[in-house]
Amino acid sequence: MDNDADIPTPKSVEIYNQRYETFRHLDKMRWQMLQLLIAVASATALVLRSTSGELEWWFYALLGAALATLAFVMLRIGGGIRANAIALREAGKAIGDNGLPDVSNKWKSVAHWLAIAVLILSLAMMAMALLVSGVF
Repeated sequence: MDNDADIPTPKSVEIYNQRYETFRHLDKMRWQMLQLLIAVASATALVLRSTSGELEWWFYALLGAALATLAFVMLRIGGGIRANAIALREAGKAIGDNGLPDVSNKWKSVAHWLAIAVLILSLAMMAMALLVSGVF
């Protein structure tokens, strides 16, 4: 840094630190949702293994609702990460950190596609609940 205009202010450093902590928090939440998804899948596998007959409609409905909730939360977390990344990038530029990755394109995110797949699976479980219950 060659002059006083290039020296980051304490306020800009504090904003950068807060945005970086927000990113870490949201990223941790994203991985926790994946862990919850694995727990739901494991519990479903245990139920399927212990059941000899056809599953009740309410099981499909409950599983569909749980998966839809997880998918919705995963999509919201992804949106929060993208929104925070914009502010983090601006704060990083203010203190001279230009090496932050670009995460603005949700279509390039594996987590986004996983959330879409979970949402589609939840809709399939809801449809199965309607079929098993005799509505259709």
